Amino acid sequence: MKRFTLHIRMTKKCNADCSYCSSWQHQPITYMGIQEFKDSIDYIIKDVLPLYGFDGVEESSISLQYVGGEIAIVPKKILYPCVFYARERFSSIFSSVTDGVQSNLIGSEKRINSISTLFGKRIGTSVDNLGHSRTVAGSPEKYREILEKNISLLNKRRIVPGRIFVVDGEGLKNVEYEISKANEGGYNLTLRPVFHGGREINVAPIEELCESFGKLFDDWVMKSNISIEPFHQLLNERLYEKTLDNDLAFRFGCPFQTDCATVSLNLEPDGDLFVCLDMADSNQNKLGNAINREFDSELWKKLNLRKEHLDSSCKSCAYLKSCQGGCMSEAIHSTKSIYGKTDLCPLWKTIFSKIDRVIDVEGVERVKNWCLSIG
Repeated sequence: MKRFTLHIRMTKKCNADCSYCSSWQHQPITYMGIQEFKDSIDYIIKDVLPLYGFDGVEESSISLQYVGGEIAIVPKKILYPCVFYARERFSSIFSSVTDGVQSNLIGSEKRINSISTLFGKRIGTSVDNLGHSRTVAGSPEKYREILEKNISLLNKRRIVPGRIFVVDGEGLKNVEYEISKANEGGYNLTLRPVFHGGREINVAPIEELCESFGKLFDDWVMKSNISIEPFHQLLNERLYEKTLDNDLAFRFGCPFQTDCATVSLNLEPDGDLFVCLDMADSNQNKLGNAINREFDSELWKKLNLRKEHLDSSCKSCAYLKSCQGGCMSEAIHSTKSIYGKTDLCPLWKTIFSKIDRVIDVEGVERVKNWCLSIG
């Protein structure tokens, strides 16, 4: 089944303050209005998706991912009609439509209940249990207090949000603790090397990332009951490459894909269109504006050629089929080229080498069964 992802950012405004925030702006738009939202969705369906090959003829699926800023600050009278409209409109094109939300879960009980009523269990959040990177009114303790209160609220509704931990220079020393908390709480965790965007960032040295993530992978694989990304995804993709087992095929996607320009789009609060939210935050290769009904098809075709023009060392790499050259946005930051190579390459090679070692020792079938049993 053909798949597509649409990131929808109705606002870049936020009620928390994170030192590494990639979406940070001096004067963000408060939120996208209902008519602008509808106009944007209609334009994407009528004029953009046919270029991508999505016209309602073949079986296909779309994942609508509401990101921010903070989506919970969009008033219910605005948010609900927009979400319902998107579900209805995209169901005319795609045979499967799912949506979810990434929220910092900083807000009143009423707002959190509103989000959970709208999206059910399809809620993700971010976490920082020890550091000082995520704050409310300058206080990391206040941030953690509100977050834990609202997570408890969701748990009472049998919702256990997966969490993202951004690994920057400060956060690297706290990764092991975050994994222990995830194991204790039974929630899935994504480790995200800090990304570029609207603010200066404190990048962890690649050598330290490789050493730390390598050890963490060894401690996780064949032992844990939770999914830790990107370990789980990379293991899954390597197993699929070796077995072609369709049970493993569903995990392919960002940030390990060369065809992101074909299967992904990001809508900004002002209607601007980018390949993904990271490229939007970095203002990389704007494709057009949905409200103004503008789309640069020539630029889109150029971006879509990345799979044919990867760095020569990527083309000869033993892990190319599973990694697919990594993230295009990271590659642009590293090399200034859409066809360049991500500076996280040594990190992913470290993990892949460990994956191959585990498969050699444990056997494909045993590793596959464990991989499918978690997450």
